[in-house]
Amino acid sequence: MPSSAQPLRIALLQYGIAWCDPQANFALIRALLPQRGEVDVLLLPEAFATGFATQNAREVATKSAEAVEFLAALAAELDCAVGASVFAPHQSGKVANRFFWVEPDGRTSTADKRHLFAVAGEHQDFSRGEDAVVVTWRGWRLRLAVCFDLRFPVWLRNTLDSDGSPAYDGLLVLANWPEARETAWTTLLAARAMENQCYVAGVNRIGVDGFGVDHSGASRIIGPWGDLLASAPLHEPALITAVWDSIHLAAVRKRFPFLADQDPFAVLGMPPEATGALPSSQH
Repeated sequence: MPSSAQPLRIALLQYGIAWCDPQANFALIRALLPQRGEVDVLLLPEAFATGFATQNAREVATKSAEAVEFLAALAAELDCAVGASVFAPHQSGKVANRFFWVEPDGRTSTADKRHLFAVAGEHQDFSRGEDAVVVTWRGWRLRLAVCFDLRFPVWLRNTLDSDGSPAYDGLLVLANWPEARETAWTTLLAARAMENQCYVAGVNRIGVDGFGVDHSGASRIIGPWGDLLASAPLHEPALITAVWDSIHLAAVRKRFPFLADQDPFAVLGMPPEATGALPSSQH
């Protein structure tokens, strides 16, 4: 990313997801939206339209089209990119917990959640994501991730491209992260920012889900030093915003260029290019 890239205005929308009721959630979201042109990116939580309803994931997935259509409508109306997770049919016959990234012109990128949360039975009906996805938006390179992926630093490692530039500038995380593990959520968001020298945005839900699990929110936007730029109030619906500065990011990376000192790696079962892993010749 050139240091001349325009500042990127990030918005996170935190709310209590109505269980398996897309229309109710669409109404909740519309009551909290920013004005058109106010932000460049709007992120909604994991399973934004239904909640983390893994017990009837296949049924929920059959209705994914209306959720994606809603995201496309928001992107066009607000003139920004919108990101959210939807349970969607997978070619394997299982379900994908899929990050949909939708731009105002309807252009769409997707990234399937790689790490399946077995505690909630996600591994039974869901397929594992295979691709590390980075999108470019208004001069910024943004890595897409879903909830449990946040715990796995190798999967999210920011490596260097052939020209020596980092693979991404910002990490976007969509979650239904329970209140009982809130400390892990906030700590890992900051850790991913510091170790990858990037901005991080993590949006989470609030309220009790269909399993009786409570969520406090704690949605956060983090700077490349691990510094807190914006934080949502606990247990309250909120729209929070922050501005990402390319000049500041470039200065951080120039002062401490430690990404060049990292160890090369490859994720087993995947080609190095799928992870962005560094060949040893770049060290």
